Amino acid sequence: MVMLILISLLLPGTFSTGNAELPGKIKTFIVGNENCFIFKVDNENLTSGKVLSRFYMNRLYTPAWFSRDSLNNNSYDLLRYIRQVDQQGLQPEDYHLHLIELYLGKVLTCQGIDTTDMVKLEVLLTDAFILLGSHLYYGKVDPEKEGSDWNMNRKDPELRLDLKLEEALAANDVFNKLNLLAPGYRSYWMMKEELAFFLKLNEQIWPVIIFGEAIRPGDSSQLIPEIRERLIKLRYQLTDSVSPFLDDELVIQLKSFQEDWGLNPDGVVGKATLEGLNSLPLKLVSQLKVNMERFRWMPLKVTEKYIIVNIANYKLDLISGTDTLISLRVIVGKETRSTPVFNEQLSYIVFSPTWTIPNTILMDDVLPELLKGPEYLEKRNMRLLRNDGTELKYNEIDWSVITKDNFPYMVRQNPGPGNALGQVKFMFPNAYNVYIHDTPSKRYFAREERDMSSGCVRVENPFDLAVLLLSDIPEWSPPKIRTAMQQDKEQIVRLKIPVDVVLIYLTAWTDGKDRIQFRKDIYQKDEKVLAALNQKPEAVKVHSF
Repeated sequence: MVMLILISLLLPGTFSTGNAELPGKIKTFIVGNENCFIFKVDNENLTSGKVLSRFYMNRLYTPAWFSRDSLNNNSYDLLRYIRQVDQQGLQPEDYHLHLIELYLGKVLTCQGIDTTDMVKLEVLLTDAFILLGSHLYYGKVDPEKEGSDWNMNRKDPELRLDLKLEEALAANDVFNKLNLLAPGYRSYWMMKEELAFFLKLNEQIWPVIIFGEAIRPGDSSQLIPEIRERLIKLRYQLTDSVSPFLDDELVIQLKSFQEDWGLNPDGVVGKATLEGLNSLPLKLVSQLKVNMERFRWMPLKVTEKYIIVNIANYKLDLISGTDTLISLRVIVGKETRSTPVFNEQLSYIVFSPTWTIPNTILMDDVLPELLKGPEYLEKRNMRLLRNDGTELKYNEIDWSVITKDNFPYMVRQNPGPGNALGQVKFMFPNAYNVYIHDTPSKRYFAREERDMSSGCVRVENPFDLAVLLLSDIPEWSPPKIRTAMQQDKEQIVRLKIPVDVVLIYLTAWTDGKDRIQFRKDIYQKDEKVLAALNQKPEAVKVHSF
C-alpha cells in the first residue's frame, strides 16, 4: 500500500473515475447536512462546515480534486503538504491523513471503489485544505481562549478560504498557495528548518552532563570532552578533541552558545549553561512548535517604523523597514504582575513625567506604608490627591478608619531624580495601563533575568530611543530632549507619525543572522499552548466564511 501511494506521487491522474454521477453525489452529501453544517466521513468530523458548503455550492458541486474523471495534480500536492506539515509544528492527522490515504489507496488499486468513496475522498481533501489554511493563517489554537494572555490585534483582512481554495486550484499550485497563507516572517521559515534538525537530533542518545563546580577558561575538567561533543552536535564549529581543557577555541563557541540562550557570555560553564546544554532535543522541538504557533498569531502588518519588545528576551528593538535602529535591554513584569502581550500605537512621549500610582500597586504596596505615617510620601516626593486632582495634606485624613476597601484618593509622584518612571515615558494608550519608561534603578539592567517590574516595561538608555523616535521633528534636537528630561514639570511631545508597539512573548526564534535563539519560559506559558496544539482541532473560525 505504501509503495503504491509513493508511486502515485510521481504519477498523478492515473485513475479514471469514468463516472458522471460525482457532482450529484457531492450535492447529496452537502445538501443533506446543510441544516446543521455537521459533516462526517466514517465517524470523523469535517471541521469546515459552512465554508465547505459554500465552496461546493459556488462551483455547482463539481469535484475539485478530480479532473477529466481522474485525480488531479492538486490532490497529490495537498497530500504532500499534509505529510510535511509536522515541520511547521502541526499534526498531519488533524487534516485527515489516515482517511485520505485509505481512500487514495482504494482509488489506486481499484479495490471496491465507488462514487460514494470518491465523494468521501473529495470532501476530505477539501476540508483538509480549508482547515489547514485556517491553521496556517490564524493558528490552530485560539490565543484568547487558551489562557495565553495574547491580545494581539492582527489587523488582517477577511480571509475567504473557499476563494483561496478556488484560487489555488485554478493556478494548479496548491502547495505554494498554502505556503502563502503561513506567516511571511523569515524567522518562521528558518524555525521550520530548525524544527527538522531537532527532530532528527531527537533520534540520538542525549545523556545528562552532571554539574559539579563551575569550569572557567583555562580550567581542566573531565566534563570538557562531553561539553565539546554536545556543542558539536548542536552545530557549533569545533574540532573534535578529547582535551580536558577549556581552551580558547572552546571558550569562543561556548560564548556563542550562551548568547544564543540569553545567558551571560562569559565562557564559564556554570549551572545555567549546563542546563541549556542538557536540554533534551524533544523539549526544544516542543518549544519550536509553540513559538511557530505564536508567529501564526502575529500581526500581519506594522508601520514602517515600529517597536517590538520580546518579553521573554528582555529586549526592545526599534526597527525601520528591515533595519534594527537600536536594541535595548528592558525590565519586564514579574510573573505575578506579568507584562501583557498586545499591540498599540505609540503616539506621544512625556518628558519629566509625574507618576500616578496604579491601583494594584497603590493598594498592595503603598497604602500599608501610608498607614504608618507621612514619611513615605515625603521621602519619595509624592502627593495625595482627591479624584478631582486637588491636593490634600496627610493630616487632613483620618487614617484610623482607612482600609483597602474605602481609600478614595490618588497618590502622585512629582518629576525628579527619584521618580519611578525616571525622566521619560513612551505612551501607547491601552487597556492595561502599560507603557515604556525610564527608571532610576539602572543597576538592574546588568542582571540576566529581568522580570521584576509591576507590568510596565523599563528601558535602558531611553534618551537614545527618544532621539530616534523624534528624529523627523527638527526642533527636537538631542540637546533639547536632554533638557526636557530634567525639568520639574512634565512636557508632552506628540510623534509626527505614530509607530506600532508590539509586545510579544517568544521563547524561541531565529535572529537577524538566522541563529536559533532559546529563552526561559519566565511566565510558564509554553505548556498551555503545547497542550492545546496537541488537542483535536476545533471547527474553522466563523470569520473564515
